[in-house]
Amino acid sequence: MIYFLTGENWYARDKAVKAIIERAGETPEYIDTEKATADSLRELLGAQTLFSQVRTVILRQPSENKSLWGSLDEVAASVADDITLIITEDKPDKRTKTFKALQKQATTKDFPNWTERDAGFAVEWLLREAKEQGVRLKAPDAQRLIRRVGIDQGRLAAALEKIGLLPEITAETIEASIDARAVDNVFILLETALRGEVNDVQIVLKSLRQTEDAYRVFGLLGSQLTQLAALVYSKESPNEIARTLGAAPFVLSKLAPFAVRISESSMREILEWAADVDIKMKSVAIDPWVLVGQLLLKIANR
Repeated sequence: MIYFLTGENWYARDKAVKAIIERAGETPEYIDTEKATADSLRELLGAQTLFSQVRTVILRQPSENKSLWGSLDEVAASVADDITLIITEDKPDKRTKTFKALQKQATTKDFPNWTERDAGFAVEWLLREAKEQGVRLKAPDAQRLIRRVGIDQGRLAAALEKIGLLPEITAETIEASIDARAVDNVFILLETALRGEVNDVQIVLKSLRQTEDAYRVFGLLGSQLTQLAALVYSKESPNEIARTLGAAPFVLSKLAPFAVRISESSMREILEWAADVDIKMKSVAIDPWVLVGQLLLKIANR
């Protein structure tokens, strides 16, 4: 039996692999795909063990070995029925003949990363997992976890495990024990600038410099400015805009009060400032944190 499991949601994919291993009932053998060749893999899959012919073999990221990947469809076609072969790939090239062949030869399943559109499903999943683990988690706290961690199943699972050790789960204990994701810290930064709190902008910037990359911060800042612009220029509600952009309704709802106080001409000016910073970050030898700081101080002083 061959399984071809793909997708960048490593948490869900690994759980599927564990379930297959448990059903097979054999200790798995892991192949070093970096060193393996089509011939060595064919020989290994055809070899018999001393105690049992039934085996479970796991092949991770074989596409990283181009020579092996190019012949894997032929090797897989000769796998005996008493061998369970599990092939996992984060993001295989769907144009290759191997991918197309494995789609036909194997039991396949894709495990894509969750997106902001999956927020409702993520809440339901968290509540189910919490119940199974005996963790008393309420829906508002599940939503708070998602806002804190993001729509990432693996990080949410780790966060749930962490808060499960707390004597009490409250908004305060969640915020104290679970680190905020970068996007939330950047939102706090933008929110502070939009309020015109110049001194606080400098304080938050100083803190972010210790843990974040300036280019990543600017990228997140640009995304949030795009959402703010959508609110300023559009007559639609935050939820409608969120569906259009594939963004988080929560962030748009938090930006909405600022949007009503920003004119279209002022928004255009802010976007021009951001575009200028984008050009300079790619072409001028200036500390990118200085450029990010200048942008935010302009917004705060506008």
